[in-house]
Amino acid sequence: MSLSTWLTFIIFFFMIGLFLVIADFLLKLLNVHPHTTRRIVHILVGVLVCFSPFFFKDSLPVVTLAALFIAINYLGIRFGLLKGIHETDRVSYGTVYFPISFLVLVLWFWHKDPAILLTAMLIMTFGDPVASWVGESRKNPISFKIWSDKKSLQGSIAMFLVAFSVAVAGMYGFRYMFGRPISLSTAFIFGFFTALYAAVSETVSHEGTDNLMVPLGSAVVLDFLYYSLPAMQNQLMLWMILTSGIAWLSWKLKALSLSGAVGAWLLGTVVFGIGGLEWMLPVIYFFVTSSLFTSIGKKHKKILETVFEKGGQRDIFQVFANGGVGMFAILAYYFTNHIIWYMIFLGSMAAATADTWATELGTFSRRLPVSILNFKTVEMGTSGGITPLGTVGAFLGSLSLVFIGILAWGWQHEIHLNVIHVLIITLAGFLGSVVDSLIGATLQAQYRCPVCQKITEKRNHCSQSHIPLVKGYTFLNNDRVNQLCTLSGGLIAGLAVFF
Repeated sequence: MSLSTWLTFIIFFFMIGLFLVIADFLLKLLNVHPHTTRRIVHILVGVLVCFSPFFFKDSLPVVTLAALFIAINYLGIRFGLLKGIHETDRVSYGTVYFPISFLVLVLWFWHKDPAILLTAMLIMTFGDPVASWVGESRKNPISFKIWSDKKSLQGSIAMFLVAFSVAVAGMYGFRYMFGRPISLSTAFIFGFFTALYAAVSETVSHEGTDNLMVPLGSAVVLDFLYYSLPAMQNQLMLWMILTSGIAWLSWKLKALSLSGAVGAWLLGTVVFGIGGLEWMLPVIYFFVTSSLFTSIGKKHKKILETVFEKGGQRDIFQVFANGGVGMFAILAYYFTNHIIWYMIFLGSMAAATADTWATELGTFSRRLPVSILNFKTVEMGTSGGITPLGTVGAFLGSLSLVFIGILAWGWQHEIHLNVIHVLIITLAGFLGSVVDSLIGATLQAQYRCPVCQKITEKRNHCSQSHIPLVKGYTFLNNDRVNQLCTLSGGLIAGLAVFF
């Protein structure tokens, strides 16, 4: 880097450092509420970094700046420093996620379209502080919790309005500055759907992850809307609306919890809006068949509710445990156009289907399950227990989903997948369910209720909270095991690209 670039880098670094010092001064000497100091720094830093494309020709100093403050903010949280931005009433790594988002967006859009980089950052820069201020300033806000961070309806509406204003003004103004002008009507239409995705993403937050999800989610939507063909643009906007209805109906029918409905909307927007038919059909097949099998024999399965961590109503963790790998594969395919991502997608969804069918059908087995480790008889519902009926169900679930996916792919593409691909991806899905059983039998958290003496996946049982752990690791709950199941299925299925 040239001397002038280094000088600019130092100025940016010290200006951000000055903002942090001012926040501590306001907190300690003027007794300004930490929420206020945090919002002030959030806005000042966000605005400052959005000037970087106008001062730096190359992205290297900007990437370096982001990396430095990822480390500085993490150390500040770790050692209780920089309380002007870190002292809150809950654990939050938002100040770490914010520069991570900026780093990713710089690497992604610095040369491709800096207007998206700046707009996505400014949506978070202004949207998050305004949303939290509006929510906290209401006397009786309508509160809800999707993940772990408490949100309010009033705050979410404020987030949408700010995101919409920034998306319209940002893309219209910045694209004009960078020589890629658009019409105001286009900015309004695309801004509406970007703001909708940003506002819903903001509700799904755990320890400040909205600082990651909002800018990156906004950038994905903006990139797709501005760089896709009109038919694909219309597809995304249409499915954003239709998926809202599907999620609402699933919530009303109690197939999904409120958090599950929000997760399904975020996932469905990507799968249906960005993916297309070959991605839609396997997901729909999994959701419909899984819900159907879950609803069959509810009375018969009632006894297992005391053992299984989750019930039949799926929440956001189950939605992303089953579909998160597939969602990532769709986005990766959109940016790379490589068929391996479709194979990974099918393998992950086949594993989710195999595992669900094995669990649901296995409960109807006339034989007691046996442990996958030593084939000794175990109680029904025991993690790692398998039955012949459940095993057959796992294979058929994987095979049927892969068959639907392969047919859908053949309808949409000239490159067809053959029988070898079907067999490999089916086996990958089945092996994913085997991995689920193996981890369930060895590493998944198991607790013993001191009242009824049952071994269960639940941390709370018989009105007792935090019952003793007798096996496995507390962090490895049912959702994380399912994530490993779908990840295993996806990775093994990726090998099919070599055949």
